[in-house]
Amino acid sequence: MEKTFIINGQEVKVQDFKHAHDTVSFSFQGQNYFYSLISRDGHEMILDERTGRFKSAVSTLNKEGEAMVIAAGREGNVAEASKKLKKGTSHAGGLKSPMPGKIFKILKSQDSEVKKGETILILEAMKMEHAIRSDKDGKVKKIFFNVGELVQGGVILAEVES
Repeated sequence: MEKTFIINGQEVKVQDFKHAHDTVSFSFQGQNYFYSLISRDGHEMILDERTGRFKSAVSTLNKEGEAMVIAAGREGNVAEASKKLKKGTSHAGGLKSPMPGKIFKILKSQDSEVKKGETILILEAMKMEHAIRSDKDGKVKKIFFNVGELVQGGVILAEVES
């Protein structure tokens, strides 16, 4: 079965996509990929491939129907093109945690002006830093956590109002 994904804004087609309970396989640009799920704990997974095991994580979907995926030290936003969610299905102005982690640094304070794409805070997850960016121009209405606090995936970290 051919499947279309959007990865970091670019449409990608994979062939022979199969997803069973504990395996995923597909062909991409003439190369075959096969992964076995070794274990899963929430959004974190240990996958096995021919070259060895690696840890990966997949966040919950955001309002655009995208999930952040981190695997083998690389990260990207991925969406299944045919299953994009409708806008407005999440908390208006809320910036969610893409996965469980710890608040590493807060760069903007409450009532600060921000531009779309500007980093408000940094989340540390899976030994990587993830910038939580404003999705619009506006003012930081509220930051719900402090530096050092642990957060679950999908929780609202900050709120921006126009």
